[in-house]
Amino acid sequence: MIDITKEQIDCALLRVENSLMKYISLQNDLKNTDISKDRAYQKRFNHYYRVRRNSSWQSQFYKILQEKKNEKITFSEALKNIHAKTGRYEASFASKLVATIHPDKPVIDKFVLENAGLKLPYSPSKDREKKIVYVYVQLQEKFQDLLAKENGKYLVEKFGAKFPNKNITKVKMVDLVLWQTR
Repeated sequence: MIDITKEQIDCALLRVENSLMKYISLQNDLKNTDISKDRAYQKRFNHYYRVRRNSSWQSQFYKILQEKKNEKITFSEALKNIHAKTGRYEASFASKLVATIHPDKPVIDKFVLENAGLKLPYSPSKDREKKIVYVYVQLQEKFQDLLAKENGKYLVEKFGAKFPNKNITKVKMVDLVLWQTR
């Protein structure tokens, strides 16, 4: 269960606007740019999602995002694609790739995981890929559980009132608020 109070929601909403505007800008430009080549888009994405990997890694990541942006891709597929291209299981970046393409999916982030009471498996963990996918499934369930409860409905209502005409999903609203709740 994600335990967030109305006071925490109100406080987080005071800090969401800058991130929200950057997110909307990235989403608006997603379909109309070749992400694998557009360094300006990549720099904005890197800044927003705190991508701190070398240029070789980024090149592979943005090629995957470009290739998959018009397709349905699951978290498991994104995780496998990134691993195949970089040799690393990148749960957070796989979720960011998926959430960019499918805005109704959550992002794995340190603060979001803390708020959801979840942890990723350690690097040498046996069956690490399977365990990462399980954490992601749990995160999705916790988001849906929160959205069905009073405080989740409060979050959506207050978010919509503060930022009318911002066409984002309820999951992204939760994601933005949780990211600000530290």
